[in-house]
Amino acid sequence: MTFDDPQDEEIIEGEVTADADEEESIEVPVSGEDQAGALLSLEELIKNHIEAIDKLKIELKTQREMYEDSFNTNPTYHEHIEKVKDVTKAKNSVRQEISKQPSVAMLAQKVKDLRFDMNEQSKTLSDLLQDYTEQTGATSIETRDGKVLEIVRTSRLVRRSS
Repeated sequence: MTFDDPQDEEIIEGEVTADADEEESIEVPVSGEDQAGALLSLEELIKNHIEAIDKLKIELKTQREMYEDSFNTNPTYHEHIEKVKDVTKAKNSVRQEISKQPSVAMLAQKVKDLRFDMNEQSKTLSDLLQDYTEQTGATSIETRDGKVLEIVRTSRLVRRSS
C-alpha cells in the first residue's frame, strides 16, 4: 500500500465511543497480523523508554556527583560537616543508653511488631483487591464509613539477576 494511490487503501470500519468520564476512543477490529505488529510496536516503545531511563540515570548520577563535589571542596562546609559528625556521635551515644532501658526496649519491640503486622496486612489487602477487581471489574470500593476509595494498580520493572 502506498499513500499516493487511494485505490490500494483498505477501509476498516470503526466506531467512536465516549463515556462521560472517558476520552474519545476508536474501536477498530484488528486482525491477528495487526495485533502482532501492535504488540511488537508496544514492546519496542517499552524498550526505548527503558533505554531512555537508563541514560537519564547515568546523566543524573554524573550531575549529582558534580553537585556534591561543589560542597565537598568548600573548606567552610567541610568544617561544619565535621562538627555535625561530632554532635551526631554524642546524640547516638545517648540514644543507645536510653534504648538499653527495659521499658524503652519493650516499646521498640512493640513498634517493630506493629510495623511487621501492618506490612503483612497491606500485602494481604493488595491480594484481596486484585481478586476483587478481577471478579467484579470494579475500580473502587466503598468503606464502611461511606468513603469511596479508588483501587490503583501499579506496574514496575525489576532487573533479574543473571
